[in-house]
Amino acid sequence: MLIGKYKYAVDSRNRIFIPAKFRADIGEKCVVSKDIVYNALNIYPIKEWNEFTAKIEALPTIQMRDIREMIYSSSDEAEPDLQGRIILSQQLCEDVGILNTKEVIIVGVHTHAQIWSISEWEAFNVNIKSKENKEALVAELLKIGF
Repeated sequence: MLIGKYKYAVDSRNRIFIPAKFRADIGEKCVVSKDIVYNALNIYPIKEWNEFTAKIEALPTIQMRDIREMIYSSSDEAEPDLQGRIILSQQLCEDVGILNTKEVIIVGVHTHAQIWSISEWEAFNVNIKSKENKEALVAELLKIGF
């Protein structure tokens, strides 16, 4: 299970360390994909990616075509090196505003991880902590007995 929040640097070659606690779950190969809701990158272990894409492939043809083009064109395979770093494509870094960025936030999201720019992460947190959003989130959590 991928949980927690970590600050890491992206080096000049777009390499980033996968947090040590995440490495076993990420495995020897992963897929990095632009999130469809937030301005962040998702890191999927291959098993999770395959389960996710199987659902895409099961969609009706017209829907599947558009979704496949959106998802697959903004994704890239990655393999951690011996130090636990992966290389992010320049395009993906540009897409989420982390190209030439010194620091990013990596968060665990149960089945996958996300990479956020510091400014996007801070804006996300301000939004979810607003009174309206916080009340809605708490209501949902209470429904499931949290």
